[in-house]
Amino acid sequence: RDIPASRQNQGGTIMTLELDPRRTAVLPLDVQNDIVAMTPNVEPILNNVKSVLDAARDGKVPVAYVTVSFTEGYPDAPVKTHPLYQMVSENRMVLAAGSGAEIHASVSPKQDELVLNKTSVDPFVTTRLAQHLQIIGADTIVIMGFSTNFVVESTARTAADMGYRVIVVRDACGSGSEENHEFAMSNLLPMFATVADAAEVRQALTG
Repeated sequence: RDIPASRQNQGGTIMTLELDPRRTAVLPLDVQNDIVAMTPNVEPILNNVKSVLDAARDGKVPVAYVTVSFTEGYPDAPVKTHPLYQMVSENRMVLAAGSGAEIHASVSPKQDELVLNKTSVDPFVTTRLAQHLQIIGADTIVIMGFSTNFVVESTARTAADMGYRVIVVRDACGSGSEENHEFAMSNLLPMFATVADAAEVRQALTG
């Protein structure tokens, strides 16, 4: 497979991913039942999410989950102006009171791990994620989850603009189609993030 440009130096040699665990946060994004159910070939992706979470916990790297959910009737979603949320409301997805909004059991948070809920695509818009990252002193975020071309891309774009170093875990992300996932990973995300495989990230998290 092609190595993203962000993983090569000027001579074309593949670089080793390096992270400072004291300045890094791992963010699983929207790993929820309704969204997982819409993602093809999802089991290997979930396994990779879990493996990165296990490595973060072993390395004492902070983990903070981001979810998306809405109240009954979707008064907290921009349904009238946002086609994505029109689809969400029509299909009664990620309702806060339902099981579809719950984090998938295979990648569930530990008791002491923060869960931030949003009512937008970008978690920096409707959660205190930025404040949390500031409190824990993180300047690097490792992101993964569903969907690649929605929350993953939005989080990476905003975080990069805010000055964070962004690591996207290629094989721990998924989308509603392989085409959307691959286009974002190959053409968009390498422009403002480092795209790395789960094995590289695990090694960097645990040293």
